[in-house]
Amino acid sequence: MLPWSKLPFLLILAGLIPAFTMPVFARWKRNFCAPYAVIVSGLLFSISLSLFVKVLNGGALHLHVGGWAPPWGIEIVIEPLSGMMAVLITGLYFLISIYSYSAVRKEMNEEAQGWFYVEFLLCMTAMLGLVITNDLFNMYVFIEVVSLSACALVVSKGGRIAVEASLKYLILATIGSGFILFGIGILYMITGHLNMSFAGAVLAGNAAGYPYLLWAAMSFFVVGFGVKSALFPLHLWLPDAHASAPSPSSAVLSALVVKVYIIALFKLFFIVFGLELYQESYIRWLILILASMAMMFGSFFAFVQLELKRRLAYSTVAQIGYIYLGIGLGTPWSVTAAFFHLVVHALMKTCLFFCAGAIYYQTGRKKVTQLAGIGSIMPLTAAAFTVAAFSMVGVPLTGGFISKFMLAQGSIEAEYPYFIILIVISGLLNALYYFPILWQVYFTSPPAQGENNDEPHHAQINESGFRWDQIPLSMKIPIAVTALGIIALGVAGIFAYDYLQRIVEFFLC
Repeated sequence: MLPWSKLPFLLILAGLIPAFTMPVFARWKRNFCAPYAVIVSGLLFSISLSLFVKVLNGGALHLHVGGWAPPWGIEIVIEPLSGMMAVLITGLYFLISIYSYSAVRKEMNEEAQGWFYVEFLLCMTAMLGLVITNDLFNMYVFIEVVSLSACALVVSKGGRIAVEASLKYLILATIGSGFILFGIGILYMITGHLNMSFAGAVLAGNAAGYPYLLWAAMSFFVVGFGVKSALFPLHLWLPDAHASAPSPSSAVLSALVVKVYIIALFKLFFIVFGLELYQESYIRWLILILASMAMMFGSFFAFVQLELKRRLAYSTVAQIGYIYLGIGLGTPWSVTAAFFHLVVHALMKTCLFFCAGAIYYQTGRKKVTQLAGIGSIMPLTAAAFTVAAFSMVGVPLTGGFISKFMLAQGSIEAEYPYFIILIVISGLLNALYYFPILWQVYFTSPPAQGENNDEPHHAQINESGFRWDQIPLSMKIPIAVTALGIIALGVAGIFAYDYLQRIVEFFLC
């Protein structure tokens, strides 16, 4: 049995090796690609759970690659935040890989399906590396791998729209990478270290000597990671990319990819620069302004979208604003709220894109104006969509209500109570573009038989006139699990809150 100190390294190898062997199956055994992805993501989920349990009480695991201790060697660190993110990434990937078994066959050309899983696993491995590395150079390497593999996930569907969206994503992501690289270069020039802990120790005693350089580095990081995490108004790539990608890819992009960049930025601010420097700089006000704009304008843009996946994509822009708001306030309670919303939003958006993909799988419908009667045609999908939509709005007994309530308390703790008004208004705007969908789903009659050419002819109606979801079990299970997870966080969120407090104490205290 491997010692605990080797498991973090295994977390990378167990994803990287299958990603590079997947082309063999993509070429000769295409039907085995999806089960292979399920097995790999399930294995990584079990490893992540083991590491999570090990650091559950606030400890940390350190691995020095090749036996070279920092600052000369590369360091991998599993602390409470990395442990939580590893479980979130691999857990949702496990569900997405199960869901993709049928969804990919419906939405993609047969020739592209095997290669989709190559980028699918590579993106997961790179995200894991990004959240557990404690080295600035390797952080940048993993950032690039995540960006390139995410672009490939967008273009995997094929067609002019997907290619255009992927190219836009690639150009903007490259610009963001450039800003991040400039920021890393400035930090290395000041500190002489690429290890984040050592760089932070140097800055702790010498920050006053480099006020303008540090301000420039922090600005570069905000712009670079803002582009990659779709922080308004740097979000221009996101709506097209998420809307044109296959449903499993959309779930990965919206639920996970944009989140790992936020985690990387958080570590830079609170490990390298430190809480005191962060709070004294004007950068936090820049983040608060951009977060406020995201919460408002993201909702406005979502309201006018007629295509369901584009509405969900713009909703992500608004929800990212909530996370940045908590980080921008910079208090223990607000940062805890930001992490809670990060987890809840990952579940919510995965569930919503699962539901959108299921609706397209059974009915071929893509627009919000075509969802009349879905509640009777697809009751499971409609129920899960309702749970996720309620959580987006912030209805009690859902995870979204807990996170928004905590953000309001964080605003009071930071002595900026007027942000509560912004949170309430944004929640009402969320209701404006989710509740009309629910009205159509449940209170509008479906088209008569034969009136809707999009609906497949094989859909069966039982004797009572009630039609069950005609989607595979591999799609039903992930939809149900994510919906139940949202409810669980709303009902028993106190247990997650206790763990998130340990994360905040690890970084802020």
